[in-house]
Amino acid sequence: MGVQKYVVLLDADHDVAAGERDEVVGRLIAGADGTAGLAGLTVSSPNESLTGPAETIAVVQAWIDDAVGAESVLADLVGSVDAMVSSWLVEEIVFLAPVERRPSGEHSRLNLFGTAAKRADFTLEGFFDYWKTVHAPISSSIPGSSGYVVSRVRETVSAPIERSVDAFIELWYPSRDHQARASEHPLAAKAWEDVPNYARTDGQFWMTHEHVVIEPPETGPGMFDSDDD
Repeated sequence: MGVQKYVVLLDADHDVAAGERDEVVGRLIAGADGTAGLAGLTVSSPNESLTGPAETIAVVQAWIDDAVGAESVLADLVGSVDAMVSSWLVEEIVFLAPVERRPSGEHSRLNLFGTAAKRADFTLEGFFDYWKTVHAPISSSIPGSSGYVVSRVRETVSAPIERSVDAFIELWYPSRDHQARASEHPLAAKAWEDVPNYARTDGQFWMTHEHVVIEPPETGPGMFDSDDD
């Protein structure tokens, strides 16, 4: 039995206050109990908008068994939330395997989550080839991250809000101090300077707290994981 991954963004029609976001995230986590067909589930709460809209309520990532209809599973997960639901079928590209991706209970992990889209003069294959061979070796070398995964969009399932998305980016950090030190590293500046060489510069980024509700399938080693990890 195969498993497919879906990324879901929930957006309101107004700036979302922290209390409203926490209430929705709690409802999403509680509502996952008993939902059939889930092979993995994370719910992330944007606690800081970097370039992404303040209207975004939550990011849901669901790994769903092929034998179960993904549409009905996603509807069960987010149907109780009054929000605009955008969703994509994706395929993971693992640069650094995320660590401790286990159910977190009351705890959550710091996650930089964002969207990416190819530059107009790139093909999709050229965009991802450049990312894998030029950009990722730089960004994977920045100390401090505890995971770096790109989810390549295979199909747009629903898109009530216009977004240019060819992929989603995730970088995990053990703490905000680790993230701050990583962002100040010289390689971080080099990575950001490289982005316009292959991608649009209007991506949306949030710092989120990721709640692991159901442990996702193992990714296996990342392309740039060292042999002694």
